[in-house]
Amino acid sequence: MNSKIRLGMLLVLMLTALSLCGCEADKAEASTTKARQTEYELTNYDSNYDKILSSCTKEFLGNHPIDENFFGWFTYYYGEGELESIISKGKFDDPKIWYDTTGKSIHVLWYEYCVSNGIEAYENKFTHVINTKSDDEITFDIAGDLSMAEDKATTNYMLEQKNRLMDCFDDNLIEAINESDVFVVNNEFAYTLRGDAITAKYYTFRGDPDYINELKKVGVDSVTIANNHVYDYSEEGFLDTLKSLEDYKMPYVGAGRNIEDAKQPLYYIANGMKIALVNGSQIEKNQNFTKAATEDEGGILKCLDPTEFIDEIEKAKKNSDYVIAVVHWGTEYQARYGRDQADLAQQFADAGADVIVGGHPHVLQGFDYIGNVPVYYSLGNFFFSLDEKMPIDYDTALAKVTVNKNGNIKASFIPCHFSEGVVSLVDNNDDAQTIYDELNSVSDNAMLDRNGLIIKK
Repeated sequence: MNSKIRLGMLLVLMLTALSLCGCEADKAEASTTKARQTEYELTNYDSNYDKILSSCTKEFLGNHPIDENFFGWFTYYYGEGELESIISKGKFDDPKIWYDTTGKSIHVLWYEYCVSNGIEAYENKFTHVINTKSDDEITFDIAGDLSMAEDKATTNYMLEQKNRLMDCFDDNLIEAINESDVFVVNNEFAYTLRGDAITAKYYTFRGDPDYINELKKVGVDSVTIANNHVYDYSEEGFLDTLKSLEDYKMPYVGAGRNIEDAKQPLYYIANGMKIALVNGSQIEKNQNFTKAATEDEGGILKCLDPTEFIDEIEKAKKNSDYVIAVVHWGTEYQARYGRDQADLAQQFADAGADVIVGGHPHVLQGFDYIGNVPVYYSLGNFFFSLDEKMPIDYDTALAKVTVNKNGNIKASFIPCHFSEGVVSLVDNNDDAQTIYDELNSVSDNAMLDRNGLIIKK
């Protein structure tokens, strides 16, 4: 090989070596730059997190134990831009900022964070994420007393029907129920085939646990059980009721194996909002057939002394955007609500209830507005009989509560009528107006307009 070739090859090797050294230097510089950028970003994130955590109120954080880990999760799933948008508002006392920025409230975001990270928050097992008919609102239909107790006229009629409970509601009513997102009834009997009836009670109600399937067929999503008949077959029947509802996967509220469980709200998440359902009972003012839950004994949540129920409402309000309180109260067969009901309603509204729905008197009662809180004092019987004799015809209703994404609550009254074992939707305007007029006459501060909407007088 001549000297020129050797010299050329040497130059190539030298240039290659220099090139490789340059690449490694570039890589090293790029790596250093990336590390500095990452360090800057982490520092920047920490600075953003600190801006919020050092300035925010508990309300802004939804009363949740939010820390840097939550903000890291939030940034990962929703982006740095969303976080900076929240920071740019410079106002860390208004939790509405979260919803305006992400379309989800802080309570919904906290739930998602817990689920994503496997955090077993106690209330999360009582939280139900649902799909709604509309992206703009969530609608609850709430009914009064329902019983499928053995040897009662309505139950006997139901058992004679091909489709059982489904055939006890007319098609228009079933359609109305299906238009709602959550259908709730007051379950006014015990699910048990065991236990001894409380002999001192004139009426005691129990039914086959398999009847829970009948509730599901007509679209019931959850039941309230803080009433004066869930304990009719003593502790054994009461505990059977809880187990049956759990075994059949029917959510319930208002009672439990101890006071902590009895005070636990049900939560529904939809359209970026979290709504709580709470339930208590004022009934048995001078008796104690139905046990109140204690720290170590099962029972219902009582509110004759409203302290525990007020505590539940306040807890629900801290953990949700809206609270619907369902209360068993009042005097049987009295169309005009009592002063005791109005006093309790005021306390429940002050505690944070956004809507109050009552039952127990077995008849419809009037309406109220306490500030901006609509009150249905009694929805009456929905599907219910006391004995083997079919009850005479009666008017009943659904409370229709709609919460839209702007936070506006619409409380409506859907009139229904029971006759010969069947509950029907009242679709005749004149018949509906007759019911409205009767209820308006016993309502002091609110009334139904011609469309069944509760409005202030």
